[in-house]
Amino acid sequence: MSTTRRLGMGLEALLGTTEPNAAGPAETAAAVAAPPPSTVETALVQPNPFQPRADFDEEEIRRLADSIRRQGVLQPVVVRPAGGAYQIVAGERRWRAARLAGLERIPAVVREVDDRQMLELALVENLQRRDLNPIEKARAFRQLMQLNGWTQEELADAVGLGRPTVANFIRLLDLPPEVQEAVSRGTITMGHARALLAAPHRAAQLQLLKRTILEELSVRALERLVARRAPAARRPAPAPAREPYLAELEQKLMDRLGFRAEILPEAIVIPYGSDEQLTAILRRLGVL
Repeated sequence: MSTTRRLGMGLEALLGTTEPNAAGPAETAAAVAAPPPSTVETALVQPNPFQPRADFDEEEIRRLADSIRRQGVLQPVVVRPAGGAYQIVAGERRWRAARLAGLERIPAVVREVDDRQMLELALVENLQRRDLNPIEKARAFRQLMQLNGWTQEELADAVGLGRPTVANFIRLLDLPPEVQEAVSRGTITMGHARALLAAPHRAAQLQLLKRTILEELSVRALERLVARRAPAARRPAPAPAREPYLAELEQKLMDRLGFRAEILPEAIVIPYGSDEQLTAILRRLGVL
């Protein structure tokens, strides 16, 4: 049985369970048990540098700002010292809304947390509010794996998801940036993106992406197009039987690296799409 610690325990140690000023689903943060919060200058507070969310819903922030103007900030934010300023640990929506509402000071609890905790708390906060889009979630998952040295299985246990679910998210990062951007914007769904992963090469993926958007294709329709587009890739000529243990080793390698890998007769192939991914792979292999 896995002994990987579950994420969220650190958050519970800092925060409670509900957020009075929520505009929509409740944030993770809520009443802080002790000590009582002080206030800090809103202008001295900086965003969480590990915030997995790339975009904040402006309309949601406006609604929350209206609530704060009427009731004040009923739930403090959590910050950590950063030189002469502070960085958000949890409650970035409330801080943004407080700025919009014109508050000069905001209730805050100051805590000493390291970079790893910052990422974990930001991820848990957003996961519990279901605010992250699939690409943001995939990037956050990969960051957690790199920071903690986790396999996909260990990450899945930590965030309370199945390993195949985690693997499906991380595989989205193998797609071209244009496809990832379309998923982030909600132009196509994660189902569309997973279908595009089966296309034989980048050019085909981009062409199919354009057609999916123009024709508003369903996931099933796109899957059929992908199957017809690359019949040779999907239905190769019969090959010599592969030893079952190779597939098992291949899966273990992917779990360890957090990246797609293939064991061929004369090589082990680990595709990567950026210098950052290459660095992460080399670190997982112990080369760096």
